[in-house]
Amino acid sequence: MDCTEYAETKRKAAKKISADIRERWNNRIVQRELHLMGEAGAVQYLSDYGRGIGTAKVIGFALCAESEGYPEMAIGFWKRAFELETGEKPIALNAQNNSTTDLATAAKSTASAKKENVNNPIVAELPPHLQPGRIVTMQPVDAPSERSYYIENPDYWGQPKRDGNRVVAIATKDKVYYQSRSTNLRQQPSLEIERALIETASKIGTFVLDGELYYKSCTGSEHRTGAQAATVNIESGLPTIQPSAIYAIFKCLFFQGNDLTKVAESARIAAGVEVGEILASLSKQFEVLPTFCTAAEKKLLANQQESENREGEVWVLHNCRYVGGKDVKKFPIVRTKYCQELDLFIVGLTPTKVAGRPFSAIEVAQEIEGKLVPVGTVGTGFSGEEMQEIARLYEVNPKNVKIKVRSQGLTESGKLWHARFLEFC
Repeated sequence: MDCTEYAETKRKAAKKISADIRERWNNRIVQRELHLMGEAGAVQYLSDYGRGIGTAKVIGFALCAESEGYPEMAIGFWKRAFELETGEKPIALNAQNNSTTDLATAAKSTASAKKENVNNPIVAELPPHLQPGRIVTMQPVDAPSERSYYIENPDYWGQPKRDGNRVVAIATKDKVYYQSRSTNLRQQPSLEIERALIETASKIGTFVLDGELYYKSCTGSEHRTGAQAATVNIESGLPTIQPSAIYAIFKCLFFQGNDLTKVAESARIAAGVEVGEILASLSKQFEVLPTFCTAAEKKLLANQQESENREGEVWVLHNCRYVGGKDVKKFPIVRTKYCQELDLFIVGLTPTKVAGRPFSAIEVAQEIEGKLVPVGTVGTGFSGEEMQEIARLYEVNPKNVKIKVRSQGLTESGKLWHARFLEFC
């Protein structure tokens, strides 16, 4: 069964479109004018709100898009539903209002096509440890020394820390795979990023990038999810301005037929710059992360990160090999932070008069020697959907909901200072 046949089958078995799908269509898709973007609008929606989304809900959005007269957007949802249910990449799909001849032609042209299981893809040019879903990323650990040590040590180079999610991009001339730090394959962040990666791979060959994916709001603030950035845009009175997915490139792990995990970090960074400059010329959604090598440059990096209230810096030995995981013996890659990240328990939700919001802020406490010690409130960092989930979880189990919070420190009284929600623990 190809994607076109899959969609036809689901349409025939479809029931009434649920109220929650209609609500999200009006409050998210229409409000942000995603329905006017065609398939790209579906990709944008799923990138912003689709984490952990089920097949039934994606089908609901496809049917809703068709019922509202937007078959091109529906295609994006049908493709995602097909992939979720079958584990296969969709090969072909036509809009619902296409002719019977078009449907028959699509079925015929894809009947004998080779299907690739998205859960176990193989890229012929790559060694086993660089295959999609098998790459163990090299993780920074908290620095055992002061920041000044890494600034003054010529063996360490510095890069700014970005507030996003680690993503490895495996690009071939035919398709791109995106892998998370936990080795799970994830969906494309945007059509623009996807097209630029494929176009570049068709020119220079298969390559593998190690980087950070984050989302920018209209105010320039960085966020881990598109939903969080979209919330900022909506609250700023600009709901139709879409969050920008930005892929910040740290380094390149495979380039010009060479496995760069076996060479020095400096070579990986140089290759990342070479590939990154090509990508940046094609799309503003790529950032070549700058590297600071001399003591003067590294001091400038630290001052800049601190003055802009950034998260911190990453320091890496420029002559180290790429070894997956965390190394707490040789410390080849470490991070220094201006912000603290804490795992805290929710102990209350403050009331609000704003319609549609279940609470105003989260009251949190830190577990110290078996006792919960209140440390203040968290009022930012969560999307509307995350707020609903926080309220739901707290109502079901009020004593055991734990969240990760980032704070710029603690006040003299031990309370959080400028804290924001990051994720569930």
